[in-house]
Order: sequence, then C-alpha cells, then structure tokens
Amino acid sequence: MKINLHKYSKVAHIGNNVSHAKNRTKKGFKYNLHAATVIIDGVKKKVKVPSRVLKQLKKLGLTTHFKKAV
Repeated sequence: MKINLHKYSKVAHIGNNVSHAKNRTKKGFKYNLHAATVIIDGVKKKVKVPSRVLKQLKKLGLTTHFKKAV
C-alpha cells in the first residue's frame, strides 16, 4: 500500500469561533503533526506527518517508531 505523505493540505478544516455574543470569526483547525522517521526506498527520512498518517505508517511498519510484535 502506497502512502502519500504530501496529500493533506495545510489547514485541516475551517470553521467559526463563536463568542458569547454570537459573533463569528473564521478559524482554521490545524493538523496534529508529529515528527517521524520514515523508511522510503530503504533510506531513513525525517518528515512531519499528521497523526492519522502516522497510525497508517505504524501499521505498515514503515516507521522506526514502532516495531511489530513477532
């Protein structure tokens, strides 16, 4: 399975901050980024990935942060 590390945009979602007086201003909800060492084509490379992608990388065994139980 191929993981595209650059698939996600810079702002995850856009919504509204709502004050007590119900004033609305735009707010960008950012991704929960983590630094991970990923093995791509046999070469270790440090990248920042969202937690959702990090979970997929751990499942596939493509990161050095997680070792599958034998």
